[in-house]
Amino acid sequence: MDRRLLAKAYDRSAEGYDERFRELQRVKFRAAAALLRPGRLCVDAGGGTGLFLEWAREERPHLLTFRWLLIDLSLGMLRIARTRTPLVAAADLARMPVREADLICAFTSVLEDVPRALGELGRILKSGGQFIVSFLAAEAPARFPSGLRLEADPLPAGQDVVFVLRKDVP
Repeated sequence: MDRRLLAKAYDRSAEGYDERFRELQRVKFRAAAALLRPGRLCVDAGGGTGLFLEWAREERPHLLTFRWLLIDLSLGMLRIARTRTPLVAAADLARMPVREADLICAFTSVLEDVPRALGELGRILKSGGQFIVSFLAAEAPARFPSGLRLEADPLPAGQDVVFVLRKDVP
């Protein structure tokens, strides 16, 4: 799929996105909450309107003591996200504008070219860093890139499954 078309589709749905998906997303956030290990830089990859950070403000405010960067391809989504967090960037998950992150969260946002996007997200994750990623259960990959290992059993989260991964320390 053309990434520009994908971004435009999300731009069009940005205004009603929160009402439509807030509760579906929060099921995933809650499933992962106890296992989150934030660090100096945390990335909400494909964070859309910033629902994860909205949830964190309400249910896990300690998470907001860390520096969060929300990345999304849709400018419409980022306009809304900017009301929830000051640090946002427009980028493709397969071409991240970050050198290194301690924690990456990607809640059902790795949609296209999954192996490439997972490889890129794994590349920017620091050694020992944590990667939380969710997929619709029927679309979950059977394997993850080398260097990323499961830290816990996959977590059911409504129609999704959440994976908690850790980057190997060399």
